[in-house]
Amino acid sequence: MTQRSNNSSRLGGNPEPYEKINTLKLNEELQSLEGSIIIELFEIDTARYGGQIYRFHAGEIVKGEISFGGKSYSPFPLEVEGFEIKGDGTLPRPKMTLSNVDGFVSNIINGKDDFVGLKTTRIRTFLKYLDESNFIDNINPFGAPDETAKFPNETYFINRKVSEDKYSVQFELSSELELESVQLPSRTIHANYCPWIYRGKGCNYGNTSIHTIDDWYNIIENGEVAPNVFGWPIADSNNNKFNGSIYNISTAGNAPWKSDWDTPYSDSGFYDATGIYTSGDYVRIPSTENDEVMLYFVAKPTGIMAQKAGDPTYNVTYNNVSGKDPRNDTANWVQDQCSKNLTGCLLRFQYSTKGLPYGGFPGTERFPYG
Repeated sequence: MTQRSNNSSRLGGNPEPYEKINTLKLNEELQSLEGSIIIELFEIDTARYGGQIYRFHAGEIVKGEISFGGKSYSPFPLEVEGFEIKGDGTLPRPKMTLSNVDGFVSNIINGKDDFVGLKTTRIRTFLKYLDESNFIDNINPFGAPDETAKFPNETYFINRKVSEDKYSVQFELSSELELESVQLPSRTIHANYCPWIYRGKGCNYGNTSIHTIDDWYNIIENGEVAPNVFGWPIADSNNNKFNGSIYNISTAGNAPWKSDWDTPYSDSGFYDATGIYTSGDYVRIPSTENDEVMLYFVAKPTGIMAQKAGDPTYNVTYNNVSGKDPRNDTANWVQDQCSKNLTGCLLRFQYSTKGLPYGGFPGTERFPYG
């Protein structure tokens, strides 16, 4: 039998967790005009029935045993097809046909529910990265062994036995996602809308355990620290920045009794109904819709004036908004909200070295011809 598979196809199975992949070598090989031959290996795990892990390959490119990552794969006639993912998001149902000469496979699957449900792994690497024991005098003339220089492993499960006769046994494979009734894509695709909850999972704005201080460019803009490392309030839901012309909230330090003059706004912690807040002070209020998210509100410059101690020319505005819940007091407070579009994401993450966590798909937007 011949082995038929599209080596350039997208991966249809689940990548294995914590799998070490040398993406640099993989990409270099894929982009090379003289790329090495792709070697395809397979594993079927029969541990459920107290059996072994069968490791094999088609025996087309290499006739004998193949050693990769210290594991041996025996030559065994097989044919595989159907690993490609379709454009409509339908998960692949690959077919694996194994030689059944002398009833070899029939004897193995007998009494084992035709192997239905057993884990099957597809492994693809390049000839140049196989173990040295595959070559004469244990010298690889094509490259150096590297078990991480491979495509991500694809995990499937045997869904059913399609056919069985004296010549072959054919199995249908299914993705682990399909067994869990997962649909791809798992969420609705929007070109200009981000589905992540602002400051919540996926967005993680202000989550210093996800976006550490080392994940931001050290850029100074207009005399102010540009990257919003600590999740400072930025703008309203229409992308109107708080230090812009609409709100005109000072970012140079707002209250004369504040000691931290370097932060864009003054972090006043959780909202206190008895507190007195200055223009630019911001407070947190727990969200009633998501336990993991805080709502941020910034005090507007709508109160009375006060002078900075020792500087009669420096006036600051403060608000005595005692007892006024920011959620219901739009005259004195403005909520920090994301517009859910790409602009809102750029306002917060344009200086992040990790890129934008934007959950939309701007590349899917339709553009007119001509």
